[in-house]
Amino acid sequence: MISARTKLFAVIGDPIAHSLSPVMQNRFISQFGLDAVYTAFHVKNSDLRACVDGMRAMGIRGLNVTVPHKEAVLPFVDQASEEVQLLGAANTLKNDDGRIIAFVTDPYGFEQSLAEKSRFKDAGVLLFGAGGAAKSVAFALARLGVKKLIIHDLVDEKTRELVALCRDGFGLADVSALADLSADLNEVIAETPILINATAVGMHPLHEKSVIEDLAPVSKKHFCFDLVYNPGKTKFLRLAEKTGAAVQNGLDMLIFQGLKSLRIWTDEELELTPDQLGQVRRIMKEQLGIDE
Repeated sequence: MISARTKLFAVIGDPIAHSLSPVMQNRFISQFGLDAVYTAFHVKNSDLRACVDGMRAMGIRGLNVTVPHKEAVLPFVDQASEEVQLLGAANTLKNDDGRIIAFVTDPYGFEQSLAEKSRFKDAGVLLFGAGGAAKSVAFALARLGVKKLIIHDLVDEKTRELVALCRDGFGLADVSALADLSADLNEVIAETPILINATAVGMHPLHEKSVIEDLAPVSKKHFCFDLVYNPGKTKFLRLAEKTGAAVQNGLDMLIFQGLKSLRIWTDEELELTPDQLGQVRRIMKEQLGIDE
């Protein structure tokens, strides 16, 4: 029952009506028996400072931050974690007795979603994308100990910036840009047994497209990860699966980054049992209309 002691958490963004965070987080809250509730607020960029000030004034315990505010919110917080300072973006704000602290949980979500983290140690990775999601993945890849990282994005400047960040900020020595997918792609894929899509390709309205259309060089030795989780299997993953490669979508990454936010707000080491994780997956798939 909601009372005056019930903690309030929420997600802010513009737009926000499509967000599944309230469904997911309220399920967590129920599973862990927390006295809390999670909702969503539509916040325009012009009201962002007022939103953070309101969080402080009203004692809202925690906020998730989604597009387009992940970078824009930083000038209004009192403190930022080392990861936020490095990545230049935040997706979680914590109200610590009136001090607003910014965190980013996406790298953790990616890492925790992986069933076999050992496959990344000393491995080669081909990463599609150089935006905010790709930054978080690249940071996680550095922590996982990848040996070689090749990055491709349609915007060359973004690719160069991420390559520099990986080298200077993440400590990845062997990182490079792949400007042209048509050039020596077979050789590149042979050197990189892990392929990751961190772009919106594969998501509606690009659901009939794949970041690469010819997956002939991919084999059962490859692992293909797509951050897109709706549809449950993008064209990229469907093509990869036909080659015998292991595949995974981004649903568990979404779940674990959300769980990390709740841990930050509650200061509790909340852990999902396999059954609880399965329940959250089923609820999320139902919300998304995913059958598989």
